[in-house]
Amino acid sequence: MKRTKSNNKFHGNDSALSTVVGAVLVLGLLVTLTTTIQVSYVPAWKADAEYSHMSDVWRDMTSLKSNIDILSAGLLISPDFNSMISVPIEMGGGDIPIIAAGKSSGMLSINSKNCSMMVVANNISGAVIYDSSSDLLQLGSISYSSNNNYYIDQMFEYENGALIVVQNERSLMKLSPAITVNRLDATNISMVVSAVELIGDKRTKSSNTIEEIYLKSNTSSLLFSSSALVSDVSIIMSTNYPTAWAQYFNSTAKRVDLVYGTDYSTTVDGTNVTFILTGSAGEDIQLHVQKVTIDALVDVI
Repeated sequence: MKRTKSNNKFHGNDSALSTVVGAVLVLGLLVTLTTTIQVSYVPAWKADAEYSHMSDVWRDMTSLKSNIDILSAGLLISPDFNSMISVPIEMGGGDIPIIAAGKSSGMLSINSKNCSMMVVANNISGAVIYDSSSDLLQLGSISYSSNNNYYIDQMFEYENGALIVVQNERSLMKLSPAITVNRLDATNISMVVSAVELIGDKRTKSSNTIEEIYLKSNTSSLLFSSSALVSDVSIIMSTNYPTAWAQYFNSTAKRVDLVYGTDYSTTVDGTNVTFILTGSAGEDIQLHVQKVTIDALVDVI
């Protein structure tokens, strides 16, 4: 009997098996590559992106100070000066499209912290010629605090004309207030104190978009100015950043070749910084004290 050859439709297919193995290997390679990028590269890229964002915020805060200076100058020229300016602040950043799109955020605060200043001038006999009393006790502040995911957090604070950067509990005054000391001649010294008062309700807003701070000129006042010279002037700043203010007072005095311990002194006691300017030849300090008031507002939804 003749055996017939069976017709089997189910044959082993090595080509299909190779395709499956290849797909698994490619998938594994992609997973390994993605994991490597996420672990080894994305944190550094995100830190760089958040650093870039902090630079943008610094630019916005310097614009804030610049605009307050403009409003202040207008008010000092004319107390009736009327103008309003809005300043955008980029609250969050650091996103990398497709790879890591998450953004950091920030907190914007108006008048949540306060600084104050006292100015006292005496004549050569020790009698008080001028005392700012309560005129400069509520000067207010505007601050931005970052909430970064990778880069170190920073805070930028504007108070009394100064812009201060804070990082790791250390503070540094980056842009100066309008408190100046100049030599008029060999013996006479001019000291001009222009205080900036920010008024407005306490507001704090957290976001990762763009927020606006609205600034409006309010008023200005001359607190003290006299052709009569005084013997010494004391400025006491009450602030959360005494080190930054002490460094500013010292550098301001050194810039006009005043001698520490003879012409001036600076002491820090807790949150108070005391700067004393002493006339070396008696009553030879010309003092000018003025204050501008600016309305500050941030929308709260």
